[in-house]
Amino acid sequence: MLIQSLIYPDFTTLDLIGALQPLAQIPGAKTEIVAREAGANPTDSGAAIMADATFATASTSPDVILVPGGGTPSIDVLEDEATMEFLARQGESAGWVVAVCTGSLLLGKAGLLKGYKAASHWAVIDTLDAFGATPVHERVVIDRNRCTGGGVTAGVDIGLTIAGQLAGQDMARVIELILEYNPAPPFGTGHPTIADAATLSMARAGTEAVMPVDRIRQIAAA
Repeated sequence: MLIQSLIYPDFTTLDLIGALQPLAQIPGAKTEIVAREAGANPTDSGAAIMADATFATASTSPDVILVPGGGTPSIDVLEDEATMEFLARQGESAGWVVAVCTGSLLLGKAGLLKGYKAASHWAVIDTLDAFGATPVHERVVIDRNRCTGGGVTAGVDIGLTIAGQLAGQDMARVIELILEYNPAPPFGTGHPTIADAATLSMARAGTEAVMPVDRIRQIAAA
C-alpha cells in the first residue's frame, strides 16, 4: 500500500504529518514524499521535510495521494504549472485523493474537485465553488474517492478516516488509541463558530493577509 505525499516549499508541516502519521501506521503501508526537487524542502515551521522522489521519478497509481496546505505558499503553487500537471495526473489514477486545509485548493486547480463536495480551512472554504466544487463546512468530507478537510489539525482526523477506509474501522480504532488521539483544546476557540468576537477578529485579520480570497478566485478563473 503506497501513501504518496506531494510537498512544496513552505507548506504547513502539521497538515502533512497530522494526516501521514495515522496512515503510516497501517500494516504494510509505505510512504513516498514527492516534490519538484528531491532532498530537503522547507516548511512553515522551520523543519525541513525530505522528498525522496520528483515528478519524473514518482510512483504512479498510489493508493493515496495526500496534499497539504500552507497559506500563501499553497496559493502561490496554484500558479505552478508543473505541480498542477503532476497533481492532475496522479489524481486521475490514485485510489484516494486527499487534501488537508488549503491543500483542497490545489486539488481544485488541478481539476480534481469539479462536481465534488469538499472542505478547506474556514478562511477560504467558500472559494471552492470557483473550482467547481461544493463547499461543505465540516471537519472531514468524503465524496466518492475524494477526502478533504478543515485547517491544519484536521489532518489527524483525515488520516484516521482514510485509515479506516483502507484498513478497516477496527484497525483505525487501534491506530487512534496508539496515537492517543484524545484532544482537549485548552482555549476552546478552534473554529469561528465557537470563538469569541475579539479572537475571531484578530484571526480573520491574520488569515486575510496570507490567504487572500480575491487572489484565489482570480487564479481559479485564469
